[in-house]
Amino acid sequence: MLRLIIRRLFTALPTLAAVILLSFLLMRIAPGGPFDGERPLDPATRAALERSYGLDKPLPEQAVLYVGRLARGDFGPSLVYRDFTVTDLVRQGLPVSLTLGALALLVALGLGLAAGLAAAAWPGRWPDALLMLAATLLTALPSFVTGPLLVLVFGLGMGWLPVSGWADGDPAHLVLPVIALALPVAGAVAKLSRAGLAGVLGQDHIRSARARGLSPARILIRHALRPALLPVASYLGPAAAGLLTGAVVIETVFALPGLGRYFVQGALNRDYPLVLGVVTLYAGLIILFNLFADLLYGWLDPRIRA
Repeated sequence: MLRLIIRRLFTALPTLAAVILLSFLLMRIAPGGPFDGERPLDPATRAALERSYGLDKPLPEQAVLYVGRLARGDFGPSLVYRDFTVTDLVRQGLPVSLTLGALALLVALGLGLAAGLAAAAWPGRWPDALLMLAATLLTALPSFVTGPLLVLVFGLGMGWLPVSGWADGDPAHLVLPVIALALPVAGAVAKLSRAGLAGVLGQDHIRSARARGLSPARILIRHALRPALLPVASYLGPAAAGLLTGAVVIETVFALPGLGRYFVQGALNRDYPLVLGVVTLYAGLIILFNLFADLLYGWLDPRIRA
């Protein structure tokens, strides 16, 4: 297991460096700038601002200075939120995004595994077909479609739940965004777990368990579930990454003060340090999530460790 971690870290560091440098280059060559607005600045003021933020230096020198700051854990100052550094904004928004993503992942795993187990309990019968049809529909509908639909039905139509805001983490304000973010992942988990169970239930040790007179529920949970979770474990890394990046849209739809909202505003206003800081942080978290998924995969199937 330690060798697996070391191998993953050796590939993760060059990947993270490539993401940082490519993001830096793309932000700089994109049209527009942080000081472009409806009322153009006079050349002297623009030159003073660019000098104060180091934007007057050659691009390679800016990249070296930025990487040096990152090595010290400094994301730099925000060009739009003048009273805050990027680290301050990350400190404010990251707990909201992580809370939203973690709750959505738990809900998706709970719903998806339950649906997959229920479908596998009635193979080829109408509950199996109905659950897999629902899972396919959930997978096909992106969160930016399900989010407004949930708002229209449960927020504006029935008035059961609030449709925007954070309210210091009030659970009622989290229900709709968490469900909207979790439903597509839940559909994929249901299909993967059902497919994994279909393969495992046809193996010899399952036939032996049936011959010994074990109940179908015990066979599913005790003997078939763990090896059937291998496809789900391999999907957890991309799923966590999708939840983290999908939260950008959900936080904007539901007006949540997470990193996604800051990222959107930073991209619209060409706030280079803010966008690069969020991209770097997201890339690091995605690499970490994939490492956790690899470790879980190795725990479920010891053959993978070799």
